[in-house]
Amino acid sequence: MYHNFLTVVTLLCACATVSFAQDAKKPISVIQAISTPDFGYLPSLIARSTGYFAQEGLDFKLLVISVRVSVPALLSRQVQFAPAGSSMPAALQGAPLKAIFFSYRTSTFQLIVRPEITSPQALKGKAIGISSPGSSNDQASRLMMRKLGLEPNRDVTLLSTGDSQARILALETGTVAGSLVNPDVAAHMALRGYRILTNSAEVYPVPFSGMAVHDELIKENPDLIKRWLRAHIRAMVAIRKNPEEAAQLAAKELKLSNDVALGATKLLVPLINADDPGGFTEKSMRLNLEYSASRQGGDASKVPISQVADVTLLREAQRELGINCKDGYQCK
Repeated sequence: MYHNFLTVVTLLCACATVSFAQDAKKPISVIQAISTPDFGYLPSLIARSTGYFAQEGLDFKLLVISVRVSVPALLSRQVQFAPAGSSMPAALQGAPLKAIFFSYRTSTFQLIVRPEITSPQALKGKAIGISSPGSSNDQASRLMMRKLGLEPNRDVTLLSTGDSQARILALETGTVAGSLVNPDVAAHMALRGYRILTNSAEVYPVPFSGMAVHDELIKENPDLIKRWLRAHIRAMVAIRKNPEEAAQLAAKELKLSNDVALGATKLLVPLINADDPGGFTEKSMRLNLEYSASRQGGDASKVPISQVADVTLLREAQRELGINCKDGYQCK
C-alpha cells in the first residue's frame, strides 16, 4: 500500500542536499499541539504514518489540547508547534510567535444541511449552527450565506451551538438546518443522507490549518523546523499524487471508515497548493489579517505580514526538495 508513497518520498529525498543518517540514530523529540485529531492536520498524520518524520530524525508526537491552552504552551515552549489559528491573534497583540506553514491554500469548511434542504432558498427562515460568535466558523458562515443570497440575522439565524459534535447534534435534532463543518464530518454526514450544499473555499480564501512556532525556536534551532517542514511538504506532495492511499492511511490514523476518509480526502486535495505546498499568497494573508484584526478592533493595514508569519525556512525546505514556488508570498 505504501509503494507509491515511498516512491514519491525517494524522489524528493534525492533532491535534498543534507543527509540525516547519523542524526536518525538519536531522534529529536518534537511535540506538535493540535486542537482535534481530524483532517485539518492530514499532512501531519500522513507524515507520521509513512515515517517521514523518522527519516528526518524526528521523534514526532501529537498532543491534543484546547486552543486556549496551545498558545500558553507554545509561549512557554512546552510544545514546539501549535495551531496558527490561535497563535496569530496572539502575535497581533505582540506575542513572539510566527506562523510558518499552512496545510491548505484556502479555508476548508463544508456547508452541510439536513436531507430535506434541497436548495439555498430552503434555508430561509431557519437557523445555521456556528461554533461561537466572532470565530472563523462564524465569519465563513456569514460570507457563505451572502453568497447564497441569504442575509444573516434577517433571512437566516446564526445560532451559537459550540464545537463540531454539538453542531452535529443540533442538526440531528432539527435545532439548526445547516452548519459549516470539517471535510471528514461532512463526508460522514453525507453518507447518512445529509447534503453538502457548498464550501467556503471561494468566499473565505484565507490560508488554513497552519502551524506556528516561537520566535526563539526560529533563531535557536532552524534545522529542527526545516526537518519538520520537509516531512510535511513530502506528505502534501504524496497526498496529491495518491489520494486513495492517503485516505487509507488517514482512516487508520483517525479510526474512520475508508469511505468517509476517501470522501474527506477528495474534498481536500484541490485545496493543497501544488506550486507552493505549505505557503500562502500575500493577498490571502492580508485577508486573514483583516478578519483577525477586525475581531480584535485593530487596523490590519498597519500590520506587516512579518509580524505574524515567517516563511524563510519553508522556502529553504522547498528548494532543498526541488520545489521552486512561483506565486506565493516571498517565493522569489
